[in-house]
Amino acid sequence: MVEESGSAELLAIFAVFVVLTGLVALNTFESGYLRQMEVLQERMAVDTTRAVALAIESELNDSLRSAIAAAMFEAGRFAGSKAEVESRLRSYFNQRIAAGWAYSNFDNIYIPLSDENSLLVEWLPDGGLRAYGYLEASFTHVLGARAYGVKLDAGVSPRYGRMLHLANLAYGWAQRAADIAALEEELNENYSAEMFSFHIYWENGALKLTITELYGGRAITPENEG
Repeated sequence: MVEESGSAELLAIFAVFVVLTGLVALNTFESGYLRQMEVLQERMAVDTTRAVALAIESELNDSLRSAIAAAMFEAGRFAGSKAEVESRLRSYFNQRIAAGWAYSNFDNIYIPLSDENSLLVEWLPDGGLRAYGYLEASFTHVLGARAYGVKLDAGVSPRYGRMLHLANLAYGWAQRAADIAALEEELNENYSAEMFSFHIYWENGALKLTITELYGGRAITPENEG
């Protein structure tokens, strides 16, 4: 009887040990699993933050390219100056930035408006324009992942500077020309290699000249009432 009682006690102790060992193993497994899930979520947050930052950077460069083209077109309608083109493109570009972005799982997406220090405008030798710079942006995910900065670099094909020079030059000739049709034909022949097309005409008593770059399809039009 004593031996049977001792065996029962030993068996009970062993059973308790097995249960405790199982609980410890289960807790260890759960802790490890939860930690793995946390690491996975953190990595996904980092990847998502980078992806969103790159997507917004790409969108901003597309917007900058559109702003340049729109500024050239609007200023070109009345042979506006290069300074006017620069002013318009900054205004159009900042309008897009001011509209902001909304992405789920992000605490904050901050992108400052561009200025003369963060966005540089360079007129190229052929009259084209390039805008480039860097915005001190920040992207903060709800899990704490962060990304910083937006690089800008965009340009368009219309050679606005060259077109503006030729338009003003040709318009002066047109004002003194006895036959504007002959002058138009001569201009189109002389500048065909540069892919420029000239059109000189009278409209409602105003002498108008339009020069179009055949690559980009943009035009600038000096005119004079009288």
